[in-house]
Amino acid sequence: MSRAGVSYFGVRILRHVRRDLEDIAARGFTSVLHTFSENDLVYYRGTMGDIVSASHDVGLEVQMCPWGVGRTFGGEAESRWVTMHPEACQVLDDGRRVATGCFNQPAYRAFCKEWADAAVECGTDYVFWDEPHWTVPEHVGIDDKERWACRCDVCRELAGGEVTQEFREASLVDFLREMTAHVAARGGKNTICVLPLTEGSHGIKDWDGVAALPGLDVFATDPYWKNFDEEPGAFVGRFAKLLSETAVRHGVRPQLWVPSFGLTGEDIPDLEAAIVATRAAGIDDVWTWGYEACGHMTHLATPDAPLVWEAVTRALTRRPELELRPTRDLVRSINVGDATVPDAVARAADQIAAAVDAIVARLEGGGRLVYVGAGTSGRIAASDAAECGPTFSTDLITAVHTEAEAEEDDAELAQLDVGERDVVLGVSASGRTPYTLGALGRARAVGALTIGLACAPGSELARAADLAIEADVGLEFISGSTRMKAGTAQKLVLNTISTVTMVKLGKTFGNLMVDVTPTNEKLRSRARTAVALATAAPDDAVSAAMAEADGNAKVAIVSLLAGVDADTARSRLSAARGVIREAVADVVG
Repeated sequence: MSRAGVSYFGVRILRHVRRDLEDIAARGFTSVLHTFSENDLVYYRGTMGDIVSASHDVGLEVQMCPWGVGRTFGGEAESRWVTMHPEACQVLDDGRRVATGCFNQPAYRAFCKEWADAAVECGTDYVFWDEPHWTVPEHVGIDDKERWACRCDVCRELAGGEVTQEFREASLVDFLREMTAHVAARGGKNTICVLPLTEGSHGIKDWDGVAALPGLDVFATDPYWKNFDEEPGAFVGRFAKLLSETAVRHGVRPQLWVPSFGLTGEDIPDLEAAIVATRAAGIDDVWTWGYEACGHMTHLATPDAPLVWEAVTRALTRRPELELRPTRDLVRSINVGDATVPDAVARAADQIAAAVDAIVARLEGGGRLVYVGAGTSGRIAASDAAECGPTFSTDLITAVHTEAEAEEDDAELAQLDVGERDVVLGVSASGRTPYTLGALGRARAVGALTIGLACAPGSELARAADLAIEADVGLEFISGSTRMKAGTAQKLVLNTISTVTMVKLGKTFGNLMVDVTPTNEKLRSRARTAVALATAAPDDAVSAAMAEADGNAKVAIVSLLAGVDADTARSRLSAARGVIREAVADVVG
């Protein structure tokens, strides 16, 4: 089975995690690695179980790694254990004790087993022993690369006096043997990811010794060429070949990791070459660190993280064309794309608020709001305008549009009867529709306030309008199909504009629809319910007030709250420009 995986870390709010996991699955990844730090172990243990379960829910296989645990595994997370157990930490060759757990210390081994128990209990499919290594001096604030560890009492006793590189490597392998056996005994599976080193004070020379460990299921490495200032194709190819051959000899699955963090657009060819070299070595279980090219982590991100993420996704997942993908896969992909639309609208919140304030000022001065659009945009605008009439009993919002696609190109077609008190809001996904641009130009010429709503940044429509709203939704699932994300964004923005405008104009009381036109039984019932909720009056009083008000909910509410008859209530509303709260201000705080 071909596998494509990605690491995920830094988020512990489940609703956000679920959305990201859906994105990972929709992109074609089969697997995810969750970091499980000491902080997670103490404070998020149950949450991590929920995250693993959520991963399984979307069909992802899960690995969990001891993120920074004891400072002996990969990861930036800090270790509280070393603070509490200095006596079980490593000792440098010059006698200095450093904040890193010692692989030979029984207390540290016991703690790593405790961590592994928690990972298995969380439901992970694999415990991922990530880059197990003796302390790196610079990681503990020592600027001397010649220093090494460990010369603690336990290590020296086990070594019979002199601690050698061979002893250090044998100790590390023995530690891993104990950990993998512990996990296997609890029904779990193990992955060991060794550093791409076979020499020096931190590498493991004998990869066969690791791959042969009982209880090991997956043997991995992570040749991050930039970390070693190496050429990607040759460097990755060398370790991919070593990994593949070693794994085959011992009947375990090879897995290779490539970086997507810290890369720029110029590095994308190197990234692709590394993946090609990996597959050429017969490895089809390829992962990347990490989600969205770690664009959320300033230390690891680059301005090109989005480009890198798209590139590594394509290279790893090798998604088939749309028509060849399963129906469930297509549904999920569209849903994940749709989930990004509210964020795009949220980024335009200030622009939307400014537009609403300007619209309210014009409508209070006797003006109207006129939507203009063609094609999908026009139909969406017309729909919102049509809904405002029965919802808010208003004719202040109308739409001028064309449904004929060929008419979009006619800049002179849209005829507007507007003046300087009015607002004309042009809607165009691309921001360059001639029909809409022409209408806005004529509206502006007669003094109307113009607003441009587009789903592309820096559009011609935005430049042509007095106020711009730009909801950049990115690429569509089907190229050019703006009825999808762009259409959804336009509907959300127009919903917001019309609704908030009506709220500001007094068409609601609290969150109640009090200006609804009661033209059928459903709407009459809704109006009566609004009166009951707004006034907390008894049913008979509500019925009487509604009857006297001829079914007008606002009149009935003012009548009940102010204790006046319907005619007086109407007078109060007229004086208050239809705003209930102002009409009853003298009796209701």
